[in-house]
Amino acid sequence: MDRDTARPHIKVPPPGPNARKWASFHQKHASHSTYFYDFVWDRSKPAVGPFCTDVDGNVMLDFVSHVASSPLGYNHPELVEVSRRLSEIDPDRYAGTDFVGGYGPDPEDCPVPTPSHLHYKLMEITSQFGFDTAFLSNSGAEAVENAIKICYQYRKNFGYGICFTGAFHGRTLGALSLNRSKRAH
Repeated sequence: MDRDTARPHIKVPPPGPNARKWASFHQKHASHSTYFYDFVWDRSKPAVGPFCTDVDGNVMLDFVSHVASSPLGYNHPELVEVSRRLSEIDPDRYAGTDFVGGYGPDPEDCPVPTPSHLHYKLMEITSQFGFDTAFLSNSGAEAVENAIKICYQYRKNFGYGICFTGAFHGRTLGALSLNRSKRAH
């Protein structure tokens, strides 16, 4: 795909059969409280400028600015060159839980592990304790916010939480309620 001539091209109306396969694979062990778009980004296919490719071969204009592309865009030549020189940058790392990223059409035949595969690995390890789902968050504060929700759901009307002196759990409103660190936080 050339960044100057790229155009949207829909081969299969989304979500296509491969996207549905990835979504089903992902949802098997992902927390049911999470939501992600039906779009499954194929990270093995080209993405340039504002265009990206899904696992069914559809080339689309990216209106959601995938979280990992937000600060950099897709494969700008100068940024690609800088990232090649910086060995600590992992080109396959991305943040965000609101979309599923895959490599190729079949999650069972994927050469690179994805967050969806991490769900499966976590269930392998923790199934002995009765766990069957996992929640991956974007930040510690988001994890704390979700822990607070779980506590409130489990102990309705309990009204308060406990934290330690010096504790810092983030700057979101719920996480702030459990901070006992610097006044600025």
